Amino acid sequence: MQGFQTFEFSYGDLTREVYKLGGDDKPAVLLLLELPGMTEHTVDFARRLHRDGYTVYLPLLFGTANSPFEPGKNIVRMCIQKEFNLLAHQKPSFVTEWLRALSRDMQTASGGPVGAIGMCFTGGFVLSLMIDESIAAPVMSQPGYAGGMLTKKGKAALGLPKEEVAQGVARAKRDNISVLGFRFTNDPICTKYRFDAVEEMLGENFIRYEIDSSLFNKHKIRPFAHAVHTIEYNDTPGHPTQLAYEKLLSFFGERLLANA
Repeated sequence: MQGFQTFEFSYGDLTREVYKLGGDDKPAVLLLLELPGMTEHTVDFARRLHRDGYTVYLPLLFGTANSPFEPGKNIVRMCIQKEFNLLAHQKPSFVTEWLRALSRDMQTASGGPVGAIGMCFTGGFVLSLMIDESIAAPVMSQPGYAGGMLTKKGKAALGLPKEEVAQGVARAKRDNISVLGFRFTNDPICTKYRFDAVEEMLGENFIRYEIDSSLFNKHKIRPFAHAVHTIEYNDTPGHPTQLAYEKLLSFFGERLLANA
């Protein structure tokens, strides 16, 4: 984790370590862990964002920093940590309140609006974070839900409390805040049903970005590819994941750099 500053952030009864890359002179981006943990892929993603003009806050919500790939252990951790309520569909998770508080602190430090990226099982969290006006550029990348693998209803769900989703959607429409979403077309964890449901809620405030991962796709992307900006990322110019990253930078540039 060379180059990262580390500090503890507390809100209510919850304290977590946060890794920060960059100073307060750049727009702030909150990067949430995906299920494999704070792996080298996630750390590389943070470094990429910092290189391209952002200060990145990477909260250690579970696991260890710069950890090996361990989704099995982390889903157990998230299920038993009461602040997550990961498997309790539509119950509030205190961790999202903690993240909103951290976002406000980031806004105070940077003096401007904040971007937020949720990935995998934290992908849907950005809708809850949008309740707070510090968030101006929310991104959900391959949002998953632990109870959403078997039924059509589960595959469409985000696993968030209805009232938080309603507040996030209301703010998106009231303040014209767009949500950028990434997924692979054949992803079994983040299904088309889920993006359809988000699009139905947000309408024109949802920017849907999907990458072809069908069998025999011309870029040879794995049929069950999932992690757009980390594990599956390929920096070859013109590669679909590299173009997706360029879309992300454009989204942040319009909403964060313009107000820096």
